[in-house]
Amino acid sequence: MTLAVSFVILFLFITPPARAQNSYSEFERGLQLSDPQKTHVEDIRNRYVNEWQSSRQESARKRMELRELGKDPGANAGRIGRIQSELQELDTVRHNSYQQYRREVSRTLNERQREQYNTFCDQERKKRMRERSFAPGRHGR
Repeated sequence: MTLAVSFVILFLFITPPARAQNSYSEFERGLQLSDPQKTHVEDIRNRYVNEWQSSRQESARKRMELRELGKDPGANAGRIGRIQSELQELDTVRHNSYQQYRREVSRTLNERQREQYNTFCDQERKKRMRERSFAPGRHGR
């Protein structure tokens, strides 16, 4: 049962919503990347994907552990605090990795493409932040 729940949670964190997939695909077509640019951007993306998936899996595992501890009234407050700190650290690592990814992709683009790319990424980040502000219980808070 735990394995099935873990798989479902993992799938939810790895697979972006269909709306996001379509939105990004449409955006990418609008950039009009040359074939060498497409190849280079794909190579950059592939270098980061495993790292991001591992980080998401670790975060999901820690969130589940935190939820379980939250159900136990006698749970060790120190352990809960440590897991919350680890989750914040994972968020920071993931954020820094994504920023590095964006810098690498930006260096592949010409000025027009870079401006479109940065605008799109910033808009998507703002959307995610708005969506997160409505999601209760992040990191046990």
